[in-house]
Amino acid sequence: MAKKAAKKEAAKKNVIVEKIQKTSETVSGKIKDYNEKYLAKTIEKGKDTFKEYNQKYVAKNIEKGKETFKEYNDKYVVKSIEKGKEYIDGPYKKISKTVDEVLAKGRDMEKDALKKFDEAVEKSKKFMYKIPMVETVEKKVTDSLNSLPGIINMPNKGEIEKLTMAMQALNTSIETLKKQKTV
Repeated sequence: MAKKAAKKEAAKKNVIVEKIQKTSETVSGKIKDYNEKYLAKTIEKGKDTFKEYNQKYVAKNIEKGKETFKEYNDKYVVKSIEKGKEYIDGPYKKISKTVDEVLAKGRDMEKDALKKFDEAVEKSKKFMYKIPMVETVEKKVTDSLNSLPGIINMPNKGEIEKLTMAMQALNTSIETLKKQKTV
């Protein structure tokens, strides 16, 4: 009897398992049919609608945005940049021109001073050889001539070189500022 009861119990369990399997297969089939009939079509429609929406609205708006941005750049940004360049270039060109003029005048002064100095040395040498104590006189005249630019308030060679170097440094600083302003 115990065996018959165990067999009946096993048969009941098999029936339940079979019913669960049949129900599962039925539900799976219905879900599959539902997915094929409704969801797949809806998803495809959604894809088509989304694609159409992108083509009609999004792509056009992106193109309009690009055109608007380009137009804005052409009308305002480029003009502002050009005005900024003019604003910087005007004073820079004035300063640069002035510095160049000062450097040219300094070089001319240097040449004139050296020329005068050489002329004075030549005259002194001719005159010194006529005097009996040539070396002593030559030394004194050379010392006097070296102090001559200071006496007549002319810059000496060292001062002219310092001025030239300062002007070059100023010009370099101006170039650097111009590059910083354009960046």
